[in-house]
Amino acid sequence: MPRLEKIYKKLGNFALSGISMDIPEGEYYVLLGRSGSGKTQLLELIAGLNDPDSGEIWIDNEDVTKKKIQEHKVGLVFQDYAIFPNMTVFGNIAYSLHCRKFDKKEINKKVRLIADELNIAHLLARFTHNLSGGELQRVALARTLVTSPKILLLDEPLASIDASLKDDIKRTFRQLNRKGLTIVHVTHDYSEAVSLASRVGVIHNGHIIQEGSPEE
Repeated sequence: MPRLEKIYKKLGNFALSGISMDIPEGEYYVLLGRSGSGKTQLLELIAGLNDPDSGEIWIDNEDVTKKKIQEHKVGLVFQDYAIFPNMTVFGNIAYSLHCRKFDKKEINKKVRLIADELNIAHLLARFTHNLSGGELQRVALARTLVTSPKILLLDEPLASIDASLKDDIKRTFRQLNRKGLTIVHVTHDYSEAVSLASRVGVIHNGHIIQEGSPEE
């Protein structure tokens, strides 16, 4: 589904170099590496937040290398969630639909459907400043999934979650993947990678040095 061909991107004194990946539709792909290895930078290239200096990015058999972020058909959940504190949970989830000019009735329907799916319907009227880390993660997920992306990109999604909530969030990711959603998840946590991934790519100093199943 996402396919990267010979990606090169210089970022100050660091570079992503010679990266080629081919992630089939419906796969749960985890990019595993230490801080500073290039994980988040690669995710941002797939999302369209940055353009590579050279190489190509294909999504759903379409070359999106130089296209706007809206044309990449992906949803990105940031490590810090990037939730709007001045909006209710409903407002946060509905935000991207308003930007896409959906009518009020359709927005209401889509928000309530995704909130039910992620078990946060009871939070829709609340503001976000007093939500738990797990609840904020679900709001960020809902805001991303409500636009029906082809690929879900997760940037260290469990880093700020209490240990007691991690299994619950992992279950949510697995359920989304079982329904056919392609997921690309970056982490520095080995146990997190092998517990979730159908395939793992190990990134080090801007290079993917190994790829394979968790067993491999």
